[in-house]
Parts: sequence; structure tokens; C-alpha cells
Amino acid sequence: MKRTLLTGNGAAAWGARLAGVDYVPAFPITPQTEIIETIAKWIDVGEMDCRMVTLDSEHSMITAAGAAAATGVRVFTATSSQGLLYGMEMIYTVAGWRAPFVMVNVSRGLSAPITLEPDHNDILAARDSGFLQIHCATCQEVLDSILMAYRLAEDERVRLPAIVNMDGFYLSFTREPVEIPDVEAVTCFLPPFDPENICFRASAPVSQAWRSSAAPLTLTSVTKPI
Repeated sequence: MKRTLLTGNGAAAWGARLAGVDYVPAFPITPQTEIIETIAKWIDVGEMDCRMVTLDSEHSMITAAGAAAATGVRVFTATSSQGLLYGMEMIYTVAGWRAPFVMVNVSRGLSAPITLEPDHNDILAARDSGFLQIHCATCQEVLDSILMAYRLAEDERVRLPAIVNMDGFYLSFTREPVEIPDVEAVTCFLPPFDPENICFRASAPVSQAWRSSAAPLTLTSVTKPI
């Protein structure tokens, strides 16, 4: 474990790196962009082994995140403010897919009026979407919450996407002391993603919300093919 100064955005990037994500669909928006820039730099220099794709909009980004998670890979993405609202249709849709991935939302005021101040109207709009939500007050909480979000979202009893939320500007760009855990400790807490029954197969379409009849049911639903 090492202790260093990180912005909230930097802590979010470290959370994704330590989680060993496989795929990062992205679309830049202030004040989230630093997260994506940091991950892109690590990928470029070979410090992070994952695929990043810049999509044409947040709607496409969230669609890609859900689709990739449904194939059994660990997915990370991030957005803010109007970006979250732009993808709101798919926010509700991917939750219905029971596709577990983590998205960081860097809360910023909505228009109108145009503002670059932090505001929670963006994240409150997603309150009833089916996404798990974790709200952070410190940079340390941002890093820790991303790891916890993956463990919760990928649990076979949950299987839901999760949003880790932090205040834009006040937290996203503020540097605070953050303890970065060792990879070994993270792996012990968050093992590689085991998709089990949610792995999508075009040849055998089954609702992502229902478990295979070969395993005991933990959800209040009936197991059957579509």
C-alpha cells in the first residue's frame, strides 16, 4: 500500500485500474474527462491491459458498457451532468439486462441555467433506474467505492450495474491523501469477474435476470428460456 495525493478523478482512475477492467467505453465531458485521460495514458504506456473505445455519445457509451458486461467482461465507464441525461434511456435498459458494470458520475449542474458548479440533479434523475448508487465524500472513498461497487454488482445475488458518484470540481479536482492498496490485497477482496449464468450466447438466448436451473435460485423469479 502506498499513500499519495490524488484528485477525485485520479482516485476513480486508480479504482478502475486496480479492479482490472477489461473494457472502457468512453465519451468525454467536463469534469469527468480527467478520468478517461488518465486511463488512456496508462493503456498507451502499457501499464493497464484493457481496451478503450471512444463512442459517439453517452447513449452509445452506456449501451456498449451494458452489452460488453453481458458477454462476461469487467467494464468501467464514466460520465457527468448532461451526459448522464443523454444516456438516460439506456440507464434504465441496461439495469433491466442485469449487466453488472461500474460507472462513475461526476455530478455537475444541469442546464438551464448553464453552470459548472456541482449539483445532484443529474444523479437524482437516475435514482429509480435500478442502478446501485454509492455517493462519495472524499477521494479515498472514490477509490474504495469503485472496488466495493464491482464486488456488489457482480455478486450472483445482485447482478446490477452501479454508479459511484462524486461532486464535480469540489471533489473531482481536489487533491487529497489517498491510500492505494496493493494489487494482491485488491485481488483477495475482488477476484476476477466470474460471469456464470450471465454470459451472453446468441445461440442460446436466456434472460440475464434468471439463473440456470442447474444452480439454486436466489432471485424471486422463475427460471425459463425466453
